[in-house]
Amino acid sequence: MLLPHRSSRLGLRRRNSRKAGFTLIEIMAVVLIIGILMAFLLPKIPEMIDQAEVTACRANQTEIYKGLMLYKTKFGRLPARENSGVRFFAILVDSGTWEDTETSSKKLTCPGVDQSYLTVSDLPIAEWYSDLELLDGGSSTYAGRDTVNFPLRGLKSGKDVLLADDNDGDMNHRTTTNVLYGDGVSRGMELADLRDQGIIDEEDDLLIVGPDSPVEALQVLSLD
Repeated sequence: MLLPHRSSRLGLRRRNSRKAGFTLIEIMAVVLIIGILMAFLLPKIPEMIDQAEVTACRANQTEIYKGLMLYKTKFGRLPARENSGVRFFAILVDSGTWEDTETSSKKLTCPGVDQSYLTVSDLPIAEWYSDLELLDGGSSTYAGRDTVNFPLRGLKSGKDVLLADDNDGDMNHRTTTNVLYGDGVSRGMELADLRDQGIIDEEDDLLIVGPDSPVEALQVLSLD
């Protein structure tokens, strides 16, 4: 059997080695494509993160509604009038309706705000809401129902506001304020929509929540 000439075998190896690599033009093209993708995607990352936090916040509010329904079933009533503001929903832990755990505590505040912002942060997370006497408006980034001035008759009305992002000092989310209603649905109020409706001014970048809110439905909430 005849074998290929040595020079032929060397030439074949050289051609194969050239095919296995990348040319400078190919590498530059890949770098250019990556640069273009980064230019488009990087500005959207904060928006994507915020949207994820908005979704997580709505999930928290839905869980709080379920907790309030369980509380009503267990005690035959909704939280008493003295349990206003943050105590309106923190009573879920204090009353034993929810277990006193880290998971329960994290459901009672908005994930869009750093936990170190809370005045109860020097306590272990699982103990944040175990004693209502220690709580005030700084104990959560949600504003609860003002049950002193706006007591609730039930949990069925889609018009009754139970709690919302408090936006106290800064927005919980960039453009959205999540609101939990008496029918168990959490909906977002968008700054752009409120500007279009003339409810807030064009230069306003914050929706006030509580008795001074420009949105009448949110005036039933307390920041205390």
